[in-house]
Amino acid sequence: MLPVIIADASPLIGLAKIGRLALLKNLYQHILIPPAVYAELQAGSLRPGGAELQQALMEGWLETVDYAAIPAAEVSELKERLDPGEAEAIALALHLPADLLLIDEQRGRVIAQQKGVRIIGTGIVLVTAKRRGHIGNVRAELDALFRCGYRLSAALREQLAAMAGE
Repeated sequence: MLPVIIADASPLIGLAKIGRLALLKNLYQHILIPPAVYAELQAGSLRPGGAELQQALMEGWLETVDYAAIPAAEVSELKERLDPGEAEAIALALHLPADLLLIDEQRGRVIAQQKGVRIIGTGIVLVTAKRRGHIGNVRAELDALFRCGYRLSAALREQLAAMAGE
């Protein structure tokens, strides 16, 4: 049985901008997103990586989950502290339950962990991709993300590169 992976928009957008969105398909086969994340992806469809995101949605390995699957009360409470995409992603991860939530924003990560949701970030996706032979160099991918405006501290980039044996 495939693991249930829920994603927030930022990791998807970041990976798409550097041409690495397909790593998620290679590693996890199927990614679920809530409607607010879908809306964020649609809003950025003309930006770099937008076509890759639209292709993933058309292929079906990136799939939007219906609102009915997301508890409204949970989303409402989370939206008081987070943006709509993060709130819906965490609520969906709690409701299904998900094996992993792919999320990068610090506040969302903390809240998800406090609620018992297992999380990963884009950096761990890249480390895992290297370990499984899908990419050759994590540091180069992290640098590409950074150049695209993705906020990654130098310390985090070094830590992830070390985890990848670089």
